[in-house]
Amino acid sequence: MWILPLPDNSNAMDDLKVALTYKNGEEKYSLSNEALENIRVCYNKYEESQGKASQELRDITTLPPDDLQAIHDAYSEVQDNSRLSSLRDSLLLSADRCPCCGIGAADELDHHLPRSVYKFLAVYSSNLVPMCHKCNNKKRTVAGLTPEDSFIHIYYDRVPQTERFLFAKTIIAEGKLSVEFEVEKIPSLNSDLYSMLDFQITRVGFNKRVLREINTFLGAFLVSLDMIYDVSKCSRSVSEFLLRNENSFNKRWGMNDWRSSLLSSLALNNDFCDGGYKLVLGAR
Repeated sequence: MWILPLPDNSNAMDDLKVALTYKNGEEKYSLSNEALENIRVCYNKYEESQGKASQELRDITTLPPDDLQAIHDAYSEVQDNSRLSSLRDSLLLSADRCPCCGIGAADELDHHLPRSVYKFLAVYSSNLVPMCHKCNNKKRTVAGLTPEDSFIHIYYDRVPQTERFLFAKTIIAEGKLSVEFEVEKIPSLNSDLYSMLDFQITRVGFNKRVLREINTFLGAFLVSLDMIYDVSKCSRSVSEFLLRNENSFNKRWGMNDWRSSLLSSLALNNDFCDGGYKLVLGAR
């Protein structure tokens, strides 16, 4: 969750040419050598800015409108069973789950900088990010010019990996478990990243969407929790079990996956560990 390795973009210009060519080798649309060089410059500028939205990046291209529209439309070749479907497959295979939410499968590609605005980036692999449908739909055309209205760049932004910044607050009240996740401004999280992460989880409706997942996720622990608590009658044993599982999820998904953060919070929730889990998980 949150980050993925930068894809190999060494064939970016070849990808573009393939996208503008039919299977029989005939050109759909011809770009001049001058246009191709301008696109190369734009790609390099994207790398230098690490994919940050800016007016400078918008203005750098000198391509005529017809060239830009042709590149924009060439994204159709990145779809299933099209000429660049192998590029699509390799990008999607880089993510087990959506790096934006950690909930759904990463089965779509998002243009980090929207192709409606940055047409010249329509088939550039560094601008194509795996996401689930819901996150992709919520992000859609977001490309703010400030951290307060931007998503992090999954490939470039280095969020902390060895410190937790996504925390779960868990409370048992009236027989129900209330959970709310929030990003905290820890020292190793700079102000820009904090603002982007906070905006991102709000924009995708993370707290509302994760509720159903929480019930299913915790339900899988019910039998083990019963075995431990019924024998020990000790909240500490339950807490230690949850912490062991948190450690496992930390290794698999990272400290800032919602499941790791949830288990960490519940391990410190004495109401939950001291038999309260039976009530909130529907144990009989």
